[in-house]
Amino acid sequence: MSRTSPEPLAPLIRRWQRGWGLASALAPAEESDGALHVDLGRPGRKTERIVLDADQRPERVRALAARVAAAAEPDWLTVPTNNPARTVRLLGEAGLVVDPEHEAFMSADLTAHPVPGASAPYTARLSEEHVVPGRAAVFRAHLAAPGVTRAAGGIGALVDTDLVVHAIRTEPDHRRHGLGSAVMGALTERAREHGAEEGLLVSTVQGRGMYSRLGWRVQASVVVARRAP
Repeated sequence: MSRTSPEPLAPLIRRWQRGWGLASALAPAEESDGALHVDLGRPGRKTERIVLDADQRPERVRALAARVAAAAEPDWLTVPTNNPARTVRLLGEAGLVVDPEHEAFMSADLTAHPVPGASAPYTARLSEEHVVPGRAAVFRAHLAAPGVTRAAGGIGALVDTDLVVHAIRTEPDHRRHGLGSAVMGALTERAREHGAEEGLLVSTVQGRGMYSRLGWRVQASVVVARRAP
């Protein structure tokens, strides 16, 4: 998967992680050994280690994979990369289980982002929490319909001029009505009012088409692995 921007990955990953952490109410990541270490504390996912420079320093991928393989508690290793084949090989050699479907690290120019609205009978509601006035905020968008409390929703975290989009979901009975795009439109419009200029997100395979239609560009593949049971 080729990139469409000359901007180095590591700064983008740091910026994305700050917003993801804010949206997910996580403690700030610790950076060491070429990775961001995020304490999740969840069953089966105690710590997530996000590699910053996998393509330039493959030896770090190898070392971090060995660390995850030997961890006493289950950790995840997340590797944004433009050389996914090599990354999968390195992770497999360390004995990790690699997710077969790679996610995508994406970015967008929010100044040109469309803001599609929700079609009837759906209505949008958006709440916001200003964590650091003028610098950081969390927006939550919800789409509902008569008799339906939540048809779709998502979170956007604003950090400085970045909007990091997280947890966009449309409920199964309400898919194929453009609700995901409407959630993205609501989050983008509100974030732009607060000075957002660039969007960052990690997309599943299923969501990539929608984001691409809204103008988002793939910056890298995201390979995820964990210790074998």
